[in-house]
Amino acid sequence: MEFYHRPVLVKEVLEGLKCQEGGTFLDLTVGEGGHAERILEASKKTVIIGVDWDEEVLERARRRLAPYGNRALLCRDNFVNFPALLEDLGIEEVDGILLDLGPSLFHLARPGRGFSFREDGPLDMRMDRRRPLNAYRIVNFWPLDELRKIIREYGEERWATKIVKAIGEVRSTRRIRTTKELADLVAEVIPRRYHPQKIHPATKTFLALRIAVNEELKNLKETLEKVPSFLRKGGRLCIISFHSLEHKVVKEAFRRFSSDCICPSWFPQCLCGGGKKMMEVITRRPITPSEEEKRDNPHSRSAQLRIAERV
Repeated sequence: MEFYHRPVLVKEVLEGLKCQEGGTFLDLTVGEGGHAERILEASKKTVIIGVDWDEEVLERARRRLAPYGNRALLCRDNFVNFPALLEDLGIEEVDGILLDLGPSLFHLARPGRGFSFREDGPLDMRMDRRRPLNAYRIVNFWPLDELRKIIREYGEERWATKIVKAIGEVRSTRRIRTTKELADLVAEVIPRRYHPQKIHPATKTFLALRIAVNEELKNLKETLEKVPSFLRKGGRLCIISFHSLEHKVVKEAFRRFSSDCICPSWFPQCLCGGGKKMMEVITRRPITPSEEEKRDNPHSRSAQLRIAERV
């Protein structure tokens, strides 16, 4: 069976989670099961609970992890709902939690899913196709000011105003229906001398739409707030993030988890009276892929792994 996604920083994740000791681990972004398989291989005493929104991807994980029998439990759900999943399984605490926030190459390889700007397909981008909101609705029906805001903020796209103006002009006469239509429009709007050298000019716009469609940052923030309560003492949290907005959310959560003060960092003095330190940050600086891994797997180049331990 061919797998599209190559798990990144595998050795570092296994060491970070202390998988060799066995235990129950929660993979909140199981995808095709790459990390989960290696975690299960690390110890025969290991059980993994894998969560993913996408039924197609989850089915591939089921096939990959089938040799491990009931040591691999897979659930289709938004990872923000993991407390209810654990309750249904009668599990109060786990030994480790993994979040790999990288985009699924399976999605990018399927034009019909609408994630890729290199292949023509419908403007979709839903990880869970049961949800009503897709990229087509955002591009064609959201107020232009709101569309500009998400492309500027989520995509960190300096040309957001020009891109949205062009989208508005097209919207006045017809609908933008395919990924190629949108990618070509963005590429045409951005002056050629400002086209990025290593990425497609529509990359940031597509990233922004994907984040908006799937509420990625909102779900990540809500999930991180819940994580410490479900880790046993000494349990580890490993998060692999890939772009600046994810990095920022994870760093801020780790700062709160490891501080006795929960006031915002910009307060001149503590006003909360002192909180309760929940976790110890293990990685003072994020772990990044080696040059060898980046050569073998170019998709790993922006990955950053951060690890914290429950106290």
